[in-house]
Parts: sequence; structure tokens; C-alpha cells
Amino acid sequence: MQTGQKIFINIHGHRHANNIQEWVMMNLMAKDYPPDDIENGYYSVGFHPYNVGKVEEEETLNKVRLATENLHVFAVGEIGLDKSIEAPMDMQMRIFEKQVEIAEYTDLPVILHVVRAFNEMITFMKTHKPVVPMIIHGYNGSAQMAEELIGAGFLISFGQAIAREHSKIVEAVHKVPVEKLFLETDEGDIDIREIYHFAAEVKGVSVDQLRIQIFENARAHLPRFADLL
Repeated sequence: MQTGQKIFINIHGHRHANNIQEWVMMNLMAKDYPPDDIENGYYSVGFHPYNVGKVEEEETLNKVRLATENLHVFAVGEIGLDKSIEAPMDMQMRIFEKQVEIAEYTDLPVILHVVRAFNEMITFMKTHKPVVPMIIHGYNGSAQMAEELIGAGFLISFGQAIAREHSKIVEAVHKVPVEKLFLETDEGDIDIREIYHFAAEVKGVSVDQLRIQIFENARAHLPRFADLL
């Protein structure tokens, strides 16, 4: 794989690549690890907040630890904090912190799920100072919060919401430097190349320029991706 190839990095999806130009890191909940086709793709694996209080905690964390030993697992995630669910925040935080420790031990980036808890996540970043990349996926917050997150050291990934001409998201994309940017499909069926088209228009660069920069971002922040090259 070379930088010059027309590869579109999809940092967070729930399906295999749907075209030969796409490279996708598929999300897998720890409770479902390992999939039968683990050798046929690249994954992030994590104890999702949705499962907090619904699965056995230590068993699920051990699945995350086991997953990180597989070279087809490129990140710990998606993990994080979610104030829209019933799971107590202190329990979510405890499980989140343990998984960041796993990521740091294995030198893998973290894919973050954050709902109405950006301030708590920024406080965690300032307090714990994790040494692995922390990538917020599917960002749909304000431009001001995007700036605060970048200032705190996070990377930010945008999904198909940027294709809906939502002014809040477009302004947030404006505020995120391309060196701190990723793109994704998440659970949507939109082609990743369409998301790149919209993002390139917002950033005022060509699709090729954006593609090459995000490729370099992946090489810089995903050690196991870099090992493929």
C-alpha cells in the first residue's frame, strides 16, 4: 500500500469495504469478539457504554485485552461516556478508564463514543494525559466545542451528518485542522467517497488532497496501519 494509491480511509464503520478504494476499520463490540471472519478485515474492539451494566464487566474487559493481541485489531473502541443512557456515569467512567489503560499498554489508539459528556472527556484528558491518540467518532457538536476538543488534544472524525448541510456541523468541520481530521460512515450506507467530497468542499481543498492527508493521519496515529505499508 502506497500513499499515491487512491485509498479512502474510513476510520469507523460497521461493514466491510464496499469498493476497492475504501479501507475501513470496522467497529466490533467486545461482547461479540471474535468474529468468524477476523482475518478478513481490520477492527476496533471495545466495551461500549451501551453494554455497561448489561454484561459481565471483567469478562468483557478481558475480551478487549484479548482482542488487542490480534494484529487485525487496530484500536480500542468504541468506548466512552454517554449521558443519554441509564448506566451510572461513575460506572461508565471506571470502565472507560480501564480500557484507556489497555490501549496505552498495547500502544493502540482509542475510538471514542461521547454523548453530552464532552466536558467530562476534556477533564479526563487534562487529568490523565493519555499518550495514545484519542479519536472522537461521529462528531455532531458545535464549532466552539470542536475547537476546545482539538485544544485538549483530541482528534475528530465526522460522518454522514456533514452531507446534510447542517450549519453546525459544517462550521465544526471548518474549525478542525485537516491534520486532526478523520472521516467515517459509522452505521450509514453512504459511500465514504461521498463524505470525502462534502468534507473537501467545506475545507476548500481537493478530494485528492484530503484523501492523502487523512491517509497520512492514519499512518501517524494508527501504528498497525503504518505496519501495513
